[in-house]
Amino acid sequence: MNIWKCENERHQCGRMVEGDAAIPRCRAYLRDHKKVAERKTAYLTWHRIIKNAESNVKAATTYARPRNCIRDGKLVDSASSAEPYIAISYVWDTRPSFKEWEGRRVTEQALHIADRLSKRTSYALWIDAICIDQDNEPAKMVELAKMADIYRGATAVLCIVPEIDQTTSRVVEYGTGMMNLDGFRALEYAGDTHGMYMFASQGSNKALHELFSSRWWTRAWTFQEAVLNRVTFLVGEKEETIPISDVLKISHPISRRAATQKKDNLLGQLSSFWDSVHSMSDAMKVYMPLGTAISSVWRRQSTVTHDMAYSLLGVCRLETITPDYRLPVEKVFADLVEKASSKGDFSWLRWSHLVDRDATCEGMFMVPIPATVLATPASAITEWRSVEVPQMSVVRGGAVGVCIPHRSTGVVRWQSQPEDIKKIINMLQKLPYGPEDIWNLLFGLHVGLACDIDRAVGGSGLAQALLHLATGYINGTFRLDDSVDDLVGDMPYTRGYGFTAYASMAAKVWRNTQLVVMRSQGGTTVVPTHSGTGQARLHRLPVESYKGTCLCLVVHDSTKFRASAIGVMVENDHAG
Repeated sequence: MNIWKCENERHQCGRMVEGDAAIPRCRAYLRDHKKVAERKTAYLTWHRIIKNAESNVKAATTYARPRNCIRDGKLVDSASSAEPYIAISYVWDTRPSFKEWEGRRVTEQALHIADRLSKRTSYALWIDAICIDQDNEPAKMVELAKMADIYRGATAVLCIVPEIDQTTSRVVEYGTGMMNLDGFRALEYAGDTHGMYMFASQGSNKALHELFSSRWWTRAWTFQEAVLNRVTFLVGEKEETIPISDVLKISHPISRRAATQKKDNLLGQLSSFWDSVHSMSDAMKVYMPLGTAISSVWRRQSTVTHDMAYSLLGVCRLETITPDYRLPVEKVFADLVEKASSKGDFSWLRWSHLVDRDATCEGMFMVPIPATVLATPASAITEWRSVEVPQMSVVRGGAVGVCIPHRSTGVVRWQSQPEDIKKIINMLQKLPYGPEDIWNLLFGLHVGLACDIDRAVGGSGLAQALLHLATGYINGTFRLDDSVDDLVGDMPYTRGYGFTAYASMAAKVWRNTQLVVMRSQGGTTVVPTHSGTGQARLHRLPVESYKGTCLCLVVHDSTKFRASAIGVMVENDHAG
């Protein structure tokens, strides 16, 4: 219970401000934990919840239906029926065992799941390894194209997570309960990421470590399966049940803490993992921009690379793409971003700076791929939004490639010699640029714009401190393992103090990289050295932050249909 290990009045927990008083965190924690415990509530099992709501259950008629379901141990025709069904999300065994059943080859694991769940409900079940004929490729492609609708149209979705037990259920229930009380709200107002994490996770409770260690969280397809239906539960081996909405609720303070601590490991997972889990809440909305979906789904894994594209079609509303595993993977990803762009979604461009343009094949110079996204430690906190683009004629530079609207800001009038990050910072200060512009040029795309870090940590005007601390880390003045991201002892948490980890993230961005400053009539950018030669131009891309900061594309006249580099642009005041 004493998660900070305070003894008597010798507090190690740090203080927090609640109302007009500064009190120890542990005192507020114990008070709120007691309130939740006194409620003596517990989650109902999934089958009781569905049974209680049975009179209101109607089969969805607006979604494409699965061809088959399984009911009472028999394969049933579901396409021509309006019968309600429950969809199952689970992770296949790493070495699945198959057997002949009802004229098709199915996994023993799926049959076991069907047998177990059917004892609790009379509803038909949809389980992919049974209800999709794995050896009938044309029929399989038809069903895969309907995958999002199958989960949306289900009465409920059960996500099988064997690591869940009664302790897990209780810890999640207590965590969400405490997040609704005064103590957590006071921590949230202060931007106290450590305090929020400790309350929601109940001191890094081991049950949460077990829950999030499940393979279910790591697979590409389970992201979509878990967020398309509001009646979705995580289910343990003995039918222990947790609404996924509650798990995602406690993942928010966990992901914020993961992003703002220097050691990239929280509850046994990297910050990129927490990026993916927390963003599932956003995916429950009607539509998820492709750039956000990429930062989530491409933190996961799939057996077949094509599925890294096909598994996010539902959350991005790109179901008009028909899965085709015969296509080269390069074309699959190019088609994905092209289709998103045709619908006005250019958010995926936030990942194009990761493309290795010297190693990629023709037509892929702007197309991000899963391997590069997975290799990045965490997503930048800035959300890059699509800019509405008027209808215009398209000029293609070749038979392959992706068409991207852009607006020239003029030829590059001045370009620096390649320099390391320390000399580039000095150069920008002399030009002169202020701390916020320098931070945004160098770290806005990889860590986040200065104004967004202000918002994240509850501070204001932190650019100077961010740049000073990042420069200190780069120069060796400060040690990267110095832990100053949480105040303990007699002083309350200081609002806006949690920026230090963002500075340490910035210090790691441009290690062993030569950079160049490029200036046009319209603005300035800083990008890594590249192979482009001759006259260059800076083009504004159709994505921007909520405050209007944009990304720009460096293109050389000698290769004007090929991108050379991408960076944040600081626009001149007179730029049109």
